[in-house]
Amino acid sequence: MDFLDLDNNKTEEAEGVDTLIKEGDFGKNSFKQGVFNQLKMVLYFSGLIFYLEVVYHYWAFQSFGSFLWLKLLFSFMTGALVSLFTVFFPKILNKIFTGIFTALFIILSVVNILYHSIFKVFFSIEFVDKNNARVVQYYREIIEGIKTNALVLSLSFFVPVLVIILLSVFKILNYERASIKTIFVNPVLLFIFIASSFFIVPLYGDDMTDPANVLSYDFNLDLSFEEVGIFTTHQVEIRNLLFPKAEKAEEFEAWVYEEPENAADSDSEVTDIDEAGESDNETAEESVIKEIDRSPNILDIDFVRLAEEEPDQNIANIHSYLSSVEPTFKNEYTGMFKGYNLILLTCEGFSSIAVDETHTPTLYKLTHEGFVFNNFYNPRTGGSTSDGEFVINTSLHPTNGGAKNFKIVGQHNMAFSLGHYFNREYDITSRAYHDNDFQYYGRDITYPGMGYYYTGVGNGMNIEKHWPESDLQMMEDTLPDYIDDEVFNVYYMTVSGHMNYSFAGNWCSKIHKEEVQDLPYSDKCKAYVACQMELDRALEYLLKELEKKGIADRTVICFTGDHWPYGLDDDWNTYPYFSELLGHQVDTTFELYKSNLVLWCGSIKEPIVIDKPCCSLDIVPTLLNLFGFDYDSRLYMGRDILSESEGFVGMFDKSFITDKVMYNSKTKEVINLTDEELPEDYVKNLKNMLANKWKYSDRIIDYDYYKYVAEALNIQVKEPKQNYIVDYSKFNP
Repeated sequence: MDFLDLDNNKTEEAEGVDTLIKEGDFGKNSFKQGVFNQLKMVLYFSGLIFYLEVVYHYWAFQSFGSFLWLKLLFSFMTGALVSLFTVFFPKILNKIFTGIFTALFIILSVVNILYHSIFKVFFSIEFVDKNNARVVQYYREIIEGIKTNALVLSLSFFVPVLVIILLSVFKILNYERASIKTIFVNPVLLFIFIASSFFIVPLYGDDMTDPANVLSYDFNLDLSFEEVGIFTTHQVEIRNLLFPKAEKAEEFEAWVYEEPENAADSDSEVTDIDEAGESDNETAEESVIKEIDRSPNILDIDFVRLAEEEPDQNIANIHSYLSSVEPTFKNEYTGMFKGYNLILLTCEGFSSIAVDETHTPTLYKLTHEGFVFNNFYNPRTGGSTSDGEFVINTSLHPTNGGAKNFKIVGQHNMAFSLGHYFNREYDITSRAYHDNDFQYYGRDITYPGMGYYYTGVGNGMNIEKHWPESDLQMMEDTLPDYIDDEVFNVYYMTVSGHMNYSFAGNWCSKIHKEEVQDLPYSDKCKAYVACQMELDRALEYLLKELEKKGIADRTVICFTGDHWPYGLDDDWNTYPYFSELLGHQVDTTFELYKSNLVLWCGSIKEPIVIDKPCCSLDIVPTLLNLFGFDYDSRLYMGRDILSESEGFVGMFDKSFITDKVMYNSKTKEVINLTDEELPEDYVKNLKNMLANKWKYSDRIIDYDYYKYVAEALNIQVKEPKQNYIVDYSKFNP
């Protein structure tokens, strides 16, 4: 076949065709023939790209919608650009480059399908690094993804290959070199398509979630895939990496603290101590004045002055932004856990649908005691596990692709992380544990950077080698490290709840198989509950050991999931298995991400119920306030849940929830949650606030911003020494 045969020797038949062409109106190197050849290449690549976009779009979004025409425009734009490299070289090179670009587009389409089918997030160019390359550990999921998506993968691979072979065999694409006289054709076409985009793209709106904003100012992977497609999204990513926008000076109105006029009255409460309820008795013996400090949670940081004196405009802009942020205020819970121990966990695949009084009794206990958060959400991110625990540990939005957020902050100054706070306050060494490959996602860089002495599989943890590993075994192996310490701060990243959710592909599901056979669910749902039972048993062991040591009443346990259990569902438009466990069809904008936040301590005798909307972004500032640390709430994108600030949950697609409304960014629908009349520009202001939180999270991460604040406060950060002895026999095969 001619496309596969790169030998430039012509058959007699081909020579005959060439002779006919030479003798016709279109000379081989004539102006008309050159134009015609270039148009064919533009149409070929544009058609290939648009076809792959259509297949992917329908597979991912189950409909075409108005964005399909936008993808057609960008397909022509990309086609005109790529064909520039396939018409001005000798025939053999034109043929080679055509094959290379064709293969690149096909492979990129297939990779996007497989990645999304496994992780339920869109693939980013930034995911390609040595830590994410170890995705081969997910070979079971890759095989399952190929089986499940065989049709769409075949359409994306075999159809384009067949088409280019036929086009080559029948000489529709002849790969002839264009003459210098026709060099203007592709650039002119490219200019026309680009110019058209300046008129067409704004027609889709100018909201922060519309294409004009997504492409130019507020890039969002999910929205970009839906609105402009695979290949334009990856082009924008490359553009942003190679040519980051220069920072311009930004001005914000600085927030100013105004002391209450009657500070004595506002900072005190009368607490009745007469258990008989005799509230009318005014004697001093039966009532006591409890002074409550309600000053702002801020440090002595003059952001305005820092901005004025900072020569680096990037850093000055962050100073200026943070000067405008209203902090949260101290409250009746401030310092409630001062001097207590903390065990913080990010639990793989944990969701409220895993909580069952019979099968996961410890999870049930912990979600119904202590602080009970009725409106807690784990909003999805652009990545998966690493992004989920990044949010929980930093209270920043993850703005880079893949594990880069984790790796970046691990190499930067994280003076205001929980690990470093505990280390400074109590002169201890905080500890972190993970029951899988200790280097995965760059955790061996990140955890030490956040102040933890880190142990995982391969550098000190002694647990059996399974997939996934046992959280119970991790707890049994690590608890002796710290349980006798006077004060300890410990962080766990669990793994037992990891997909696949099957009794054959998940060891933790397999060992609990018999215990879930009574559940009225499909096998996949049963397997999900079964693997979460291993987390339940780990927490049961932890509680018993704390109680045995007599320290349960001064130890705080806090955890939530890293993300919703995306491994449950192949169809992320209907989510049948999640809906099965939930008991009704799940709302995919908000309800899919609703979960539990556990904040438990043995000293809390009655549940403290919190109805405020809150999310994983709020965990760090809430804990800092509860543990009585002096911290600046403006340095975090989350809020202390227990403060009087309005609840806020920002979603990845720029939808959000507050005390007053639920805003759906895709439908532009505002759902009022109260009868209260909304303040003027309420929704608009919240949109801007959410956009700024993402924007300045990005800058804080990338510019090592906390270093500047730490220097201004004269805070020294010491990274705990690590165990770098690697035992490769402990790694998964």
